[in-house]
Amino acid sequence: MSLAVLAIASSLAMLLTSPAPTNIQTIPLISKETDNVVWDQHAVNWLLEAQSPNGGWGAGSHSYQNVTDPHAVQTDPATTAFAAMALLKSGGPLKSNPYQKEITNALNRILKDIDGRPDNGRITSLTGTQPQVKLGIHIDASMALQFLTDIREQINDSVQEKEIDQAAEVCIHLIQGSQNADGGWAGGGWAPVLQSAMANNALEGAQERYVVDEKAILNSRQYQADNISETGVRSEDAAGVPLYAAASAQRATSAEAREMESLMTPGQLAGFSSGKIKKDEIIKDLETKGVDRDNAERLVKSYEVNQSSTKTLQSDDIWNGFGNNGGEEYLSYMMTSEALAQQGKDAWLKWRQSIEPKFKQSQNPNGSWSGQHCITSPVFCTAAILQAWHAGL
Repeated sequence: MSLAVLAIASSLAMLLTSPAPTNIQTIPLISKETDNVVWDQHAVNWLLEAQSPNGGWGAGSHSYQNVTDPHAVQTDPATTAFAAMALLKSGGPLKSNPYQKEITNALNRILKDIDGRPDNGRITSLTGTQPQVKLGIHIDASMALQFLTDIREQINDSVQEKEIDQAAEVCIHLIQGSQNADGGWAGGGWAPVLQSAMANNALEGAQERYVVDEKAILNSRQYQADNISETGVRSEDAAGVPLYAAASAQRATSAEAREMESLMTPGQLAGFSSGKIKKDEIIKDLETKGVDRDNAERLVKSYEVNQSSTKTLQSDDIWNGFGNNGGEEYLSYMMTSEALAQQGKDAWLKWRQSIEPKFKQSQNPNGSWSGQHCITSPVFCTAAILQAWHAGL
């Protein structure tokens, strides 16, 4: 895996009613750096400073990439939720989280956005944001739902619990309503497979507390799994970048792959992986354990795809992504980290140890990360790296 040293790329402005800004200077967010600050804490410090007074964060507009100050862009729900999740994972349980105030402010921002949503099938009237253009127009609802689900378990205020539940149900309705017949999601951007992966993650996380259409999740997993075959990675919906499709498929199939592992002995899994035990034998064994035929076939396919995508992601070549690192690459790191965390602590720690030098090398002097293409926003990129680093903790 090879990551080039990232220069501080330009971030984005969201000036929807004004002409393109000119001659806007970058404002340093951290006045001094000390060798005693751990690199990931340095990133958290930067993210805290980047938060808007209204509680949100913004990735900025796709149209204006010459503004690097995160305070010079409008906040958007997707980036706000994404950054808040990074703080939640970095600081631990909300009750003792040192960033509790900032996370709570972000929650209030998202609840206000959802409560005041327009009648356009989305949770925001903003258009042309970096996440929307590159990931898809429904990414705001998916990111928001993931954050709302994560924080809901840690809220003990009855009024706020009700507000979160109502907002989460709005997001679920909008996400499910925008799913395509093939299991992907409508309004996909430059790399629609990534929007679909985020929607899949959001619905998976929400189903333990909220009413979620199981068919929507099954169709989504099937869509992701179909991007991996014996002949390689299908990357038509991944902007032609195999990394995005492989990481999305690995993450989307990880839950069912773990389910199959729990039903099989280590010997059966080893025999299946080596080809000594045929697929039909595994399916029949699952049926004897009470799994119906359709579900057994699906579990086996998810396991195969998960193993194949994990193996694919062990190649240094695939991590070149688009050729350099944008927010989509960093999002792929995050999804791989989450998938490996589900495989077990050892697998995740091994990956984390291997990736640390690359994360350090590509970090900007001010503590952030920036993309060199597509999603260049330092807020989005920094939030993705922090979540990748803390996924298994």
